[in-house]
Amino acid sequence: MFRQIIAVLCFLVPFCQVQPARALEKATIQLKWLHHFQFAGYYAALEKGFYQEAGLDVTIVEGGPTTEVEDEVTSGRADFGVGTSALLLHRAHGEDLVVLGQIFQHSPAVFLTPRKTGIRSLADLAGRRFMYSNQHGDMLALLKKNGIDQNGIIRVPHQGDPRDLIDGKAEVMIAYSFNEPFILEQAGEPYLTFSPLSYGVDFYGDNFFTRREIIDARPEFVEAFRMATLRGWRYALANKSEMADLILSRYSKGKSREWLIFEANQMDTLIQPTLIELGYQNPSRWEHIAEIFSELRMLPEGFDPGGIIYQPRPRNNYRLLLATILISCAIIAILTASVVTFQRLNRNLRAEIAERKLAEDAFRESEERLRVIFETSQAGIIMVDPQGIISFANNRMAEMFGCPLDDVIGSRYTDHLHPLANQAGSALMRQLISGEIDFVHTERNYLRNDGSDFWGYLSGRRLETAEGELRALVGIIADITDRKTAEDDNKRIEAQMLNMQKLESLGVLAGGIAHDFNNILTGIMGNISFAQMVMESSHKAHSPLLKAEKASQRAAELACQLLTFSRGGQPIKKAFSVKTLVGESVSLVLRGTNIKGVIEIPDTIIEADEGQINQAFNNIVINAVHAMPGGGTLTIRGEKPTLNVDNRLGLAPGEYVSLTFTDEGCGISEADQKRIFDPYFTTKASGTGLGLASTHSIINRHGGLILVDSSIGKGSSFTIYLPSTVQTPVPITPEHEPSPARKKGGKVLVMDDEEMIRDLAAEMLRELGYQVQTCIDGKEAIELYRAANETGASFSAVIMDLTIPGGMGGKQAAERIIEMDPKARLVVSSGYSNDPVMAKYAEVGFCATLLKPYCTSDIERVLSQTLPAEP
Repeated sequence: MFRQIIAVLCFLVPFCQVQPARALEKATIQLKWLHHFQFAGYYAALEKGFYQEAGLDVTIVEGGPTTEVEDEVTSGRADFGVGTSALLLHRAHGEDLVVLGQIFQHSPAVFLTPRKTGIRSLADLAGRRFMYSNQHGDMLALLKKNGIDQNGIIRVPHQGDPRDLIDGKAEVMIAYSFNEPFILEQAGEPYLTFSPLSYGVDFYGDNFFTRREIIDARPEFVEAFRMATLRGWRYALANKSEMADLILSRYSKGKSREWLIFEANQMDTLIQPTLIELGYQNPSRWEHIAEIFSELRMLPEGFDPGGIIYQPRPRNNYRLLLATILISCAIIAILTASVVTFQRLNRNLRAEIAERKLAEDAFRESEERLRVIFETSQAGIIMVDPQGIISFANNRMAEMFGCPLDDVIGSRYTDHLHPLANQAGSALMRQLISGEIDFVHTERNYLRNDGSDFWGYLSGRRLETAEGELRALVGIIADITDRKTAEDDNKRIEAQMLNMQKLESLGVLAGGIAHDFNNILTGIMGNISFAQMVMESSHKAHSPLLKAEKASQRAAELACQLLTFSRGGQPIKKAFSVKTLVGESVSLVLRGTNIKGVIEIPDTIIEADEGQINQAFNNIVINAVHAMPGGGTLTIRGEKPTLNVDNRLGLAPGEYVSLTFTDEGCGISEADQKRIFDPYFTTKASGTGLGLASTHSIINRHGGLILVDSSIGKGSSFTIYLPSTVQTPVPITPEHEPSPARKKGGKVLVMDDEEMIRDLAAEMLRELGYQVQTCIDGKEAIELYRAANETGASFSAVIMDLTIPGGMGGKQAAERIIEMDPKARLVVSSGYSNDPVMAKYAEVGFCATLLKPYCTSDIERVLSQTLPAEP
């Protein structure tokens, strides 16, 4: 049976295929504008022979600013035309026009205006000189949607030349986004564009159409033209360089190849050939366009756009029909057996149609989903064309730049970079454009429109055509300003911690050195004072001894500054007037200089170590004197601020006194201000680098803060914050005021691990009339004190070194002695002047302190205060 069917087919098919040669049918297509890459598909269909293969002899007619394509087709002067969504308006007026295929899925039409016109919004278009044409329904809809009537603009002839905008012949023109802006770019003329898409008017762009009567009368003719045209468009989009050369040589002499390639690349985003089949029309999209026209009263309400979509008709091939009948007769015997197969095929076809509809629905949903993601993204998204111009951006990007979206689109990407990041950012963009790199992930500093800056994390990539040519650069920019600020804060905190560790290490070292240094100075100063006691003032060695004593005192001051950094030192606090102390410090330091001191501070009481605070004030005043060698004024002003919990200074809340020392000196550089409180940092050849460092340490230990504000050539200001108190100041007895007479001739025990100090103290005490016994450490002192008590020859006083390396020190020994004799008179001595025990000696059981280095008069003064007065 099957062999018979095959034989019949072999006999009949040749007869069905025999067709007489026929002449080419003439056809005319009217373009709506001048020759551009915009019409490349029609050129390709003609020049590559696709029209001829379809049996057509096609003539392409160039359009222009005054061309009314719909009239040309309706009148019969053209069979086909290139149109827009405005065809709906013509259908509403009774012109039965049908779209055969949709080429541009989005309209490229924009309003183009130079920035120099001052136009910044659609509302500004009213009353402006306008190169306007009636070919674009979406542009008319955009004007109406924004309340602008066509009569509200001044129409000037539209020659299609954007140079008329540069010359001032017009202020606005209808242009295509991939065409006229290129001319302004080349001319270096800044411009703005207003796209309907940005205002919610998303119409179809270019299509090709004909009259319904042609479709009804010559369906094969129309279908042949449609298929050949779509074939031409597919070829043109796949061979852009070839088509650019073809257009230059055959159609348009006035354009550059670079212009045509630019136009071709820009068209991809409007045609979307990789996402949507060429020629495809979405009925829902036409309905949406009709609804917008209706809302703007450009179409009657409820207008049905369905008739605008072309529906191909099956061809009337009578030979094939005859062959089919003959073949059907030949195989009628097997049709029954084939029913099942045909049913299955039918089911498959229905399933395929359903799948296609689902795919279309999925595509629309995907398109909507991407749009929502794009607009709601917390990151800025931009597209930059090969010339570095931002061609597309989302609202978040505009928010980050701090300007309207219309100002972002059309601006140069590099204009939004921070000046310090511009060079690196421009170089990176050139690498992406040239293809040296395909993508980039980096942090970049950007500028806002108000001049402020922000940090963004940029993820960028090249977007290429199928031929590998650059279409655009796509970038996603996330605002990371908060993260960068936190990183900077962490770095600053780490630097502060490192500085604190350095100060702590230096403090430990300085404390040890100062302690040993004070022990040595005790021997030097003690021997000098002892020699002065036994030497006549007329002796020739008396003057050198005075100089040696003065030098030793300066060395002791340096040791005191070193001890300021020693870890664990506590100020010996008492209440006193800060105004009085400032006055004494300024008066003492400025005496004999050409510096005038002006003091304007409130009389405030603080609880502090008077010696340390005086040292801090002296250091600042001395620095001011050095900064004004030619004379000047040192002004000290004070206030009494109350700081709350969240004060910006980071101090504990409460009452404070602030003192600002302002000089008229040379000032301090910004670089030096960062190191000014570092130990051993100095800009003076004779300085030690410990003055301001010790001042900083002293103020910190008193719960305060010191700040510096200075500029080169404008002087310096040091501001000190110290906690104030309501305590009554303790009157200070001058050192030269005679103390009540004390009983001498008692017995004194001296405990010190340094033999030189033991021997020196014994000599001075004997010279003062005391009996002396010495020992090395606390353990021996306890035994000697116990033995003396048991024999009835107890000690009148005990002078004890606080720290004994490798042995019992004064604190532990004092506790044991007081257990034996609660009335024991104990004096603590140490080279660590800032030791907590020295600050709170009475709490431990000591009666007085004797700071190293000391001399004979110091011992005499301390014992006279410690021992009972003579009756």
